[in-house]
Amino acid sequence: MAHPRRVVRCHSCGAILQTESTKKPGFISRNVVENGIPKIPYCNSCYEKMLTLNSGDLPQEVDKATLKILKDAIATDALIIWVVDLFSFNGTLNPDVVKKVKKLDVIVFGTKRDLFPSNVTDEMLERFIDERFSDVGINPIAIKLLGNEVNLDTNAIMDIIHKARKGHDVYMIGNNNSGKTTFINKLLKNYENKTKWTIKTEKYPGTDSDVLEIPLSNSSFFYELPDLSNGTSVLSKVEKEVQKIITPRKEIVMTRRFIGAGSSVLVGGLACLTIIKGHHTSVRIFTSEKSEVKAIDTDKLEAFVEMNRKKHSLKPVSDRFTSFQDFDLFEYDLENDDLRHDIAIEGLCWFSMRGKGQTVRVSLPKGAALKETLSKVR
Repeated sequence: MAHPRRVVRCHSCGAILQTESTKKPGFISRNVVENGIPKIPYCNSCYEKMLTLNSGDLPQEVDKATLKILKDAIATDALIIWVVDLFSFNGTLNPDVVKKVKKLDVIVFGTKRDLFPSNVTDEMLERFIDERFSDVGINPIAIKLLGNEVNLDTNAIMDIIHKARKGHDVYMIGNNNSGKTTFINKLLKNYENKTKWTIKTEKYPGTDSDVLEIPLSNSSFFYELPDLSNGTSVLSKVEKEVQKIITPRKEIVMTRRFIGAGSSVLVGGLACLTIIKGHHTSVRIFTSEKSEVKAIDTDKLEAFVEMNRKKHSLKPVSDRFTSFQDFDLFEYDLENDDLRHDIAIEGLCWFSMRGKGQTVRVSLPKGAALKETLSKVR
């Protein structure tokens, strides 16, 4: 009498798992089967891809045109202005862009300074920017923090740029929504063209990219390059209605929760930090004013998340992220150094806590960049 055997499919690609041929779909190593099929099974191919691609420290994407333009910047020994959004910036920098500009002079503009609480000093934010750029081998010659000031002193900023550029061209780069274009618009209000050239936007030679060209002298120009992709930001992965919730318009909110092993803290339905091992810890969560935070026992987490996806009781919730397959999970073993550490999700929020040897797990939308650093606000 024949007995049925369970047929198991790969949880990712759906191929029927088999141990006979590495060249056929669904191959899984025999020793994995002998040790017992995992509750969530993957074929070898999908498992290897997951290990390769499932990295939280994802670099920003950059198109070939931008790299070509930056090649000209190198040839002319230009000054680079790199604009970063202080709320969304978690320190992840594109390695290809870094490689192009690291031998040039770089000034970093940090935008949205005005959205930080009053107890956050310029020194804290400048140190964070300097550390993140130093991590990739760039030592900025200057760091300038910009808010949304109506009467921004663009003349003073241009004085800094003119002294730093030493007569050379200036190339400005930055992510979409970084505040780069807003700064340019304010700059142009006070701009006096004393050259024989005109301001123009046109295709950069040899590319299909539109570049704004502002004359600085008869032989030098200020170029605003196309936006770097924010494809690793949560902003690029959610609906416009959700973008409005997670983008701060007023002062950034710092929420404090005291949690320990077996406890979690949620940022709406998009992010979760769980303490797997370690003593109770004061966790600070920095979010937009409309994002909501909740602490919960980890054993109740799954039921709450499922309920929240249906009722949207804790915002933000995205209908694009409806199952565990839509989220990445990462774990960190924090050092026992008693220093404050951030675990930052690009475009959404960051968690901050003192390192006391905890093991923490973070859930975030798949493909969003995650980075652990020393704290932005210490």
